[in-house]
Amino acid sequence: MTRPPPQGAMVHQGRDGWLFLTGGANFVTTLYSREGGNLPDVALARWRDAIIARRARCAALGLRYAHLVAPEKLTIHGDRQSAPLVDPELAPALRLRELLDAHPGGSALVDLVAPMRRSRDAVDLYWRTDTHWTPAGCRLAYDALCAALDLAPVVDLDARPFVEGARLMDLGVKLDPPVWETIREMHWLRDASRIYENAVARLLETPRFGGEIHVGCHVRYQNPQAPNDCRLMLFGDSFCGVEPYRLTALLAESVRELDFIWSASVDWRLVRRVKPDIVVTEMAERFMSTPPAAHFDVRVTALRQRVLARRRRFETWLRGRRA
Repeated sequence: MTRPPPQGAMVHQGRDGWLFLTGGANFVTTLYSREGGNLPDVALARWRDAIIARRARCAALGLRYAHLVAPEKLTIHGDRQSAPLVDPELAPALRLRELLDAHPGGSALVDLVAPMRRSRDAVDLYWRTDTHWTPAGCRLAYDALCAALDLAPVVDLDARPFVEGARLMDLGVKLDPPVWETIREMHWLRDASRIYENAVARLLETPRFGGEIHVGCHVRYQNPQAPNDCRLMLFGDSFCGVEPYRLTALLAESVRELDFIWSASVDWRLVRRVKPDIVVTEMAERFMSTPPAAHFDVRVTALRQRVLARRRRFETWLRGRRA
């Protein structure tokens, strides 16, 4: 059984400059265990049941549904560990696939582990000093999702503009001294236009909050030139995001209308009101240690986040006064 890393240990320095998140609120290394840890099979079954229930609910509304697990870096590039940390074959994404294989609703889960492992030696799918996908990893996830939903992918993505430079990423910044990485950020957005954002989206893009306020973010894109004449609603996290180099941007280029809501849960009132053709949920593998919520209301969440932002502003003002 995998044990939690020592207190304060957050990053494992693997081979060839690969950094891996090991600690954090979810104690990442404890997720690779069938019993014990933060995500044993009995807890993972709650996600199985949620995916099956979501698929059935979407089918009752006449909608297509897919669920995407963004694999942890250790799940895909675990061969780059410099010392044994976890058994990648016990990854939550793989165990969830096993739990769903016996049920017809299991077809809603889009497998990323197998295609990513097949491609990992040819191209870096994750940044070496970050927990997120490179453009190649994001494209692979996008292609797999399009194939699962019978969506025509955008054909000229390789020609989209990009910026390149040295950055401090979310794992490199945790080391002393910090480790920089030269990265390439694609700008996928071209034809899609953002026509709506709620208050949380504006708070997310306000530098003073440093991205802390994000759950409940809701943005909408329109794209009359999209190759797929349909409306898609996406519930996800930072692997989707609102930046022009995330999965949200790729999907906004692909469908006539896209709603993105930053949430691990589905707002079914919003689904019924908007009436999309497709619902997609995405979840980072490490956050699956938190069970899915049965109820979620993006409007109520946005109100709570606005209150939080006011409190953060007041605390900043108060510190300034005291100083």
